[in-house]
Amino acid sequence: MKDDEIIESFVTYLRDNGYPNLRIDRRPDKENRQSKDIDAIAGPFAIEHTLISTFQNQKAQDDWFTKAMAKLESELPTPPYELVICSEYDAVKKGQDWAGILNALKTWITQEAPQLEDGEYDFDSLPGIPFRLRIEKSSNGSPGIFFIRRLPENNDSLQLRIYNHLTSLEKIQKLFPYKRDGFTTVLLIEGNLTRNKMLHAIKLAFPDGLHPDLNEIWYVSTWGNHIAKFTKLPKWGGKKK
Repeated sequence: MKDDEIIESFVTYLRDNGYPNLRIDRRPDKENRQSKDIDAIAGPFAIEHTLISTFQNQKAQDDWFTKAMAKLESELPTPPYELVICSEYDAVKKGQDWAGILNALKTWITQEAPQLEDGEYDFDSLPGIPFRLRIEKSSNGSPGIFFIRRLPENNDSLQLRIYNHLTSLEKIQKLFPYKRDGFTTVLLIEGNLTRNKMLHAIKLAFPDGLHPDLNEIWYVSTWGNHIAKFTKLPKWGGKKK
């Protein structure tokens, strides 16, 4: 999704959750032609958005697998919980009976998924589905069924990538002048990891915390063109504001 769409959605979320009449007042990065600046000012908040790429976004791929999943999504009713169904990237192979697989998935989603408690589940095999699936269910998430495919990921590589990305001068440090001016500094991280996995990876990369001048760190998981719930990440480590 585009930066502007994520930020607009975030401000709308804040407006609906304790900050009535909040709106985007300025977009400094579009106003400042001398140097790079933050993405938005909204009331007391100075907001910088960044994307941490971790899994390949299945819905961004214009291939037959994406179309099949989109068709299945459209056929199923929206459940009152967030259901993320993730397959390994190499699970998709030529010659598989995709009509049968989709039918089996549809049956499992409608009959078995409602019985699951919130949490993460690994299924090595489900009836009629010849590959491993990770299922994540959250009653507090954004209602819907979301299919993603992920690339193999080495945790050390992810940790280093997050560290390098978030220590870049173009991201966090752009917020510091706004902290001195009295704004609440917000780093809005977008990714397609689950909330718990993203927080765990960031903590590994920054065991002492990100920076004392960062007031709030929020995470939004995005599955293709879907936005899941915005989550404020708790403080951790030895660096306190």
